[in-house]
Amino acid sequence: MNRRKFLKRAAVGSVALGSLPALAASVLADDDGRRKGYHFVVLSTVKGTPERLIISGQGTFDSQSVDGGGHFDHFHPAAAAPFPVVATGTWRAKKLVSFTLATIHPASNPEGRHGVYQAGVLKLLADFKPIGRKALRDVEVEVVCNLGPAGAQTGMEEGVFVTAAGLEFEPAGLGVTTFSTSDNED
Repeated sequence: MNRRKFLKRAAVGSVALGSLPALAASVLADDDGRRKGYHFVVLSTVKGTPERLIISGQGTFDSQSVDGGGHFDHFHPAAAAPFPVVATGTWRAKKLVSFTLATIHPASNPEGRHGVYQAGVLKLLADFKPIGRKALRDVEVEVVCNLGPAGAQTGMEEGVFVTAAGLEFEPAGLGVTTFSTSDNED
C-alpha cells in the first residue's frame, strides 16, 4: 500500500474517532483466508511518569502470521520543545499473538465492520531497533481500534499499548488506529 492510500484510510479513521461508540462484545477473529491490514499513528504514555511514545505502524496479518512495522520516538516532555529523546528508531512485527474482533448488537453487523474498516484488537510481538542502541526483542504490542460508524467498541481505549524495557505504555487519547478488511488495492 502506498502513502497516499494510507493517509486516505487514516483520514476515515479520524472520523471514526469522533463517532459515538456502542456497547460491544469480543469474539475470536474469523478465518476467512484473507489478510487484513493494520494502520496507526498514536501517542502512548506511562501513567504518572513523563514517558511518552509516538509510534506508527502499517502491515498485514491473517490467522497465522503478521508482517509490517513502523517507527517510534520515545521522549520526555520538557518546559520547551524540542523535548529530550530517550530512544528513536524502527520496529518490525515478528509474531502474531491474536486478533479479536469487536462486535455489536444487533447481529446485523456481527463483525463490527464499516465498509473496508473493522474494529478489533491485534496483539503481536515485535523487535524494536533503537538507533545507536541494542535491539529489544519480543516487545508486546497491542493495537486497539474502536469504530464509531459501525457502532463497534472493544471495551478498551483506542490506541496502542507497548510493553518494553520494564515500561508499560498505554494510549494517551491522541492518534488513529484502523484495521482494513479488503485486499483490493483499487
